[in-house]
Amino acid sequence: MLQNFFRLNDNPSEFLEEQSLKDYQLNHDTIRNFIFIPKELKDFKFKNKTFNNVSFSKTLIEDVDFISCHFVDCLFIGTEFKKCKFIEASFSGCNTHAIRIYKTYINPISFDGNFKGYNYSFSNIVVHLYQEIYDNSVDQQIIEFSKKAKYNLLKWEGRLLISKYKYKQPYKIPICEFLIQYIPNIIFRKVFGYGLRLRNFIVTFSIVYIGSFISNYFLWEKYILKTKDVEIAAFSSENYNNLANFYFTNDVLTKIVDSQFQPSSDLGMNMLTFQGILGFILFSFLITVLINKFVK
Repeated sequence: MLQNFFRLNDNPSEFLEEQSLKDYQLNHDTIRNFIFIPKELKDFKFKNKTFNNVSFSKTLIEDVDFISCHFVDCLFIGTEFKKCKFIEASFSGCNTHAIRIYKTYINPISFDGNFKGYNYSFSNIVVHLYQEIYDNSVDQQIIEFSKKAKYNLLKWEGRLLISKYKYKQPYKIPICEFLIQYIPNIIFRKVFGYGLRLRNFIVTFSIVYIGSFISNYFLWEKYILKTKDVEIAAFSSENYNNLANFYFTNDVLTKIVDSQFQPSSDLGMNMLTFQGILGFILFSFLITVLINKFVK
């Protein structure tokens, strides 16, 4: 872990020429404690290499492939990646401040463990990183990467709000502004997965469905239910029945079936309205997820 997020640890040596790095890696699987001085690194392939405590800051890296390479505690401050490929690469504890990424194949998952151990005061750096990866993935038409980058971008935008409020980085915001922006962000992420993750819908729908079923169980008699047009064998106005509750809950939340049950009390109508609104919100969320998953 970098002791100072903007400086390498210890006293690193220097690669004064591009060829020096290329020659060095021939006999070393781990490249450790170096500053790459040249302004450009071009037309090369690194395979099964680990870069530890290495700086590529303010370097144009173009037409370089990194295959099964790992970057630990490295600096990419102001680095430009152009027409590069990162295959099964990983980053850990690296500073990507003001990084630029163009026409590059890079999976956002490579950075999943990069900022663990650091507080949210560097969130602006992470937001910029995922914005670059997202824009690059859209330009390259790599849909799966763009979705992952978009999710992480929105997640870290929420954490950036924490940074602004708690750490005053990159600037301070008042608590009212923080709450107005952060609460919708965290709800949208936890409950809806930003409309990008189907599993969030499945979990949320399951919780809402079970909660509705249980509330209907306890309030069944107070609903004073009546049949509308057709008598249903499972329904009894005097005795609770799990099958009737199953039909009623499906009707209210999904409209898959017509239970033929109609509440006649104010409480029953209020619960019918509330659960119906929840069902509409969930259906809208499902449409958004499916469009993002299969259309965009």
